[in-house]
Amino acid sequence: MNNGEAVNGLLGDPAAIEWDAPSGECTAIAEAWADVRDLCLDENPDGLTAVEARLAREWALDVALAERLVDVDRSMAFRLATNGFDAAGRDAAGADMEQWEVEILSLLRDVVLWLLDRLDDEEDARPPLDPELLVELHRRLRELEQFRAGDERPAAADDGDVSAENLQQIIDVIPPPGHEPAPELVAAWLLHALGRLRPFGSMSDRVARAAASYSLMAADLFPLTVRREDRIAYSDACAAAHSDGLAALRQIVATSQRRSFLQGVSTLGRVPSEPDDLTGVISVISDQFRAGGSRVRRNFSDAMNVATEVFWHAKGRIAGIEADLIAAIDDGSGERRAFADYSPPDHPERRNWHRKQVIDGVRRQGYFANLRNFSAWNRIGLDTPNGRSEILMSFHAVGQSFRGVVAGVLIFYRKRGGEIYDHQVVSREPFQVNFRDSVAVARRRFDAWLEPSMRAALEIWRRGE
Repeated sequence: MNNGEAVNGLLGDPAAIEWDAPSGECTAIAEAWADVRDLCLDENPDGLTAVEARLAREWALDVALAERLVDVDRSMAFRLATNGFDAAGRDAAGADMEQWEVEILSLLRDVVLWLLDRLDDEEDARPPLDPELLVELHRRLRELEQFRAGDERPAAADDGDVSAENLQQIIDVIPPPGHEPAPELVAAWLLHALGRLRPFGSMSDRVARAAASYSLMAADLFPLTVRREDRIAYSDACAAAHSDGLAALRQIVATSQRRSFLQGVSTLGRVPSEPDDLTGVISVISDQFRAGGSRVRRNFSDAMNVATEVFWHAKGRIAGIEADLIAAIDDGSGERRAFADYSPPDHPERRNWHRKQVIDGVRRQGYFANLRNFSAWNRIGLDTPNGRSEILMSFHAVGQSFRGVVAGVLIFYRKRGGEIYDHQVVSREPFQVNFRDSVAVARRRFDAWLEPSMRAALEIWRRGE
């Protein structure tokens, strides 16, 4: 379908959008999250409520920062998302915020929670977009203006007007739910079309992000968040959307879903760190011994099977890189060498090597690395007169309580005198597979993920030599 024709040319001349293109990873994420969510509704509803509240807070911070409604750095945003916007949460986060800023964030959070409630009430598994609900979204988001500190200016004249004709044109382009268009593509279309046709006036960008989140949650996915470091890529993707068939914008949405899924699954399995928290420990024991008690839990092991196949595939790729590096750095002096080694998932001793490097690195990614349920790694070592450097590809289960997700990261560090330094995760985001993935699709995703990650690791090493 050529959407330049579908909206009477109002969006310029965008490339044809392949609505029938398969979703792949996002579909697997949606199916896995729906299964895990249903399981938690029976076994841990309070935990699920906490996860959804956390996701809503992250979305609120993302929109507030993008719209310059509040100003906090990334580390502060992370702590606020974890601890909440109330007095106790702000104290725990160490945040010095005005009350009006907290009110803005709380209202934004409530928008997502309200949407979740609305979607839970829908009879259809994937309800069609509702123009009236989008108008209600606009009304709720307009309320933020009254909380601007010292801002006595009335809202812009066009903020209260909605172009019903433009809104309906945007919705009419999207195939009905029975055709099952990729959810990340629908979200990308809403971001692009609402931003270009601007049916909500100057607030159209804000409503576009909320509408994209609405469409994603209707497909059992997560509200859209774009990290600060991805803002330039997001702007570039929006600018290119009229000519690239939404490809870049679709990728931005998919990246957001990977991160939220990883964090959601990890948070659901979290045990409080206090050693005297008996309830938390018993919860993990319960998970362990009920592992075979439901169809969903029995399927969790499929993730480990897929991850194991990806691990052996990675070993072959690493061996090829090892050979290329040996040829590249060998000068005949014997002072430079490259080597590779590995540990398969079932190795009784090696599987726990590099534990500290993995746990410390993954902690900064916002999830918990579970080396008990699954742990495997591939490593490249580089020895030169300047010392030892290592590039570690770690595969590990996600969450203290395993829920069918295995992640991978690429870590770089140097060693001198037994001490590790310059330790960093060089993969832009974790690679992941879940119990709904297939081996073939996971391998293709891994190859696309490994190339830029390994390139970044080797460039860091080269610059340090």
